Amino acid sequence: MAWTFSLRITNDTDRDLEVVESQLHWGYWNTDGEEDKGPQPIRAGETIQAVGVKSAFGTNGYEFSCSWKDNNQNSEGIMQAPYGVVSLYVNVPYNNPNEATCQTNGYFEVDGWNDITHDGHNFIQNIRISNKMDRLRKKEHINSLYTDWSQVEALTALENVKNVDLNKHIPSGVHFEKMELFRTSVFTISKKLWAGVNDLDFNSLYLKQREVQDYFSVEVTCLRADATKIETVTKGGQITVIDEYALSTASKVVEEKVSTFESALKFTNKSSASMTKAKIATVGIEKELQIELKAKFNILNNVTNEQQQSEKKSTTRQFNAPEDKDMDVVPWIFSKMILLYRTDKNNVTTLIGASEWDYAILNRTHVYDVMGNAKQIVTTGGEQ
Repeated sequence: MAWTFSLRITNDTDRDLEVVESQLHWGYWNTDGEEDKGPQPIRAGETIQAVGVKSAFGTNGYEFSCSWKDNNQNSEGIMQAPYGVVSLYVNVPYNNPNEATCQTNGYFEVDGWNDITHDGHNFIQNIRISNKMDRLRKKEHINSLYTDWSQVEALTALENVKNVDLNKHIPSGVHFEKMELFRTSVFTISKKLWAGVNDLDFNSLYLKQREVQDYFSVEVTCLRADATKIETVTKGGQITVIDEYALSTASKVVEEKVSTFESALKFTNKSSASMTKAKIATVGIEKELQIELKAKFNILNNVTNEQQQSEKKSTTRQFNAPEDKDMDVVPWIFSKMILLYRTDKNNVTTLIGASEWDYAILNRTHVYDVMGNAKQIVTTGGEQ
């Protein structure tokens, strides 16, 4: 009995797909059960058996390749930018492991493809070909301060955040929700470094050059009171606390469904001997971009323990409660958020990467139960 392979394709784009290449290395074309009927074109919105193959002389295997591209000539005869190419290769030999690939480039995406097993002889595949831009237009956008660039842009911009006196930004009232204080100036990523941006929507340099206007990053400084570590000192009592700076190098997720800043910039990627020259060149661009961003925002992750220790600073302080009132000591946590944005050719700005680091804890005293939301801060011996 002959071995067979069948592929059904749903063309979920607005353009017809044409066969641009087909090679039968071994076996017979057998599309729709018709011998010698090769790969077929697929109209927009249509689902058909696009290609079928059977083995030569019973169990002697089959091997073939074929590709489809979009018909990019519109009804007025004007050539438009192509969507891309979908390429299929299948090899089911008599006595070696099977192999099969279905690859796309440009704007095309394929859903439903499954790698075939190393053994076995008969395979049926069903795939859907779509235009990446259609999915992006329907994509649900998260609505928050960080995803809305206009709100981040409205924050006060400070050129040198390192020189800011954090003490002056602690409010008199206690706020457990995170407050955004200020941001750095915008760091625009040079086009020569775009290959180093891990944009999950536009994941090739071709798409970036066609669809993206700018990539840029900004650091936002935030503040919140830590409700889990409030200390209450009874009247006339005393407490010793430690203010800390550069205390953490571990990032936290800022927004669900958004890449971390590290993965968006491929901070964890390493080169290896098995890489192609093109991939090695891309890794070199990624590292160059990482160096620039680390320097711009003083990012402390991915450094040695010795470097972390040298960056960390602490100050021991003592607070005395009044003789007639209890006192709460509230830790205020300063964090930095690094946000990576993309502005496309339609001037739509989207958050594509975000991470947050806690980098300072400063303690302040309040003579009341902070859960009662009093507004008066009391000067004590530990205040600066």
